[in-house]
Amino acid sequence: MENNHLKSLIGRMDSGKIPVLDSGIMPYSDAFEFQNALTGEIYKSSLKGAILLMEHPPVITIGSNCSVKNLLTSESALKKHGIELINSNRGGDITLHGPGQLICYPVFNLNFFKKDLPLFVYNLENVIINTLLYFGISGRRVEKHRGVFIKNKKIASIGLRARKWISMHGFSLNVNIDLSYFKHIIACGLKDFPQTSMFEILQKDIPINNVKEQVLESFEKVFDISVEI
Repeated sequence: MENNHLKSLIGRMDSGKIPVLDSGIMPYSDAFEFQNALTGEIYKSSLKGAILLMEHPPVITIGSNCSVKNLLTSESALKKHGIELINSNRGGDITLHGPGQLICYPVFNLNFFKKDLPLFVYNLENVIINTLLYFGISGRRVEKHRGVFIKNKKIASIGLRARKWISMHGFSLNVNIDLSYFKHIIACGLKDFPQTSMFEILQKDIPINNVKEQVLESFEKVFDISVEI
């Protein structure tokens, strides 16, 4: 993303509200570079943070454990399917992003919230659970696993990194994503919890902009903030 997007976002943080940037479909690497630049500015100027909403082109990311044991397809074969393979510094195992999956990166300065990463994860799960409930889907937690589940399937994943109490990365929520993409991995290393989506559960397309609206409303309630789109 260009510097003017970053400057605009930083300038909007002065209002006391949490600014939101909806960037549509963006390559994972570009989003990562933007987050790095944003976290630097937030730390330097002691700002509260921002929320980034987007989708990614098909990409498999490997978490900070750098393990490929849950990768089921070779990198050369992935390229033939148009899927990129990237190592990420986020926490967690292997996951996949693609069109129809909502990506939310809350780049928050936790000095303004509670400096408690497990609580931050718990609150992000609440954001997702509240969003799903609006659409009539009952999400739940599974002990010892991050993310949100529907019965014995997983619908949302969380992977984070924090430096100087500023968070990076965030969560992905399967809205209308083509679930066949996940055949290339054991997502999050969870063999017993295959991926599902809002489309699979409701058997109809869900406009992703409607999901974004509910995510932001849920952020306001869970984190007691006001967002500015």
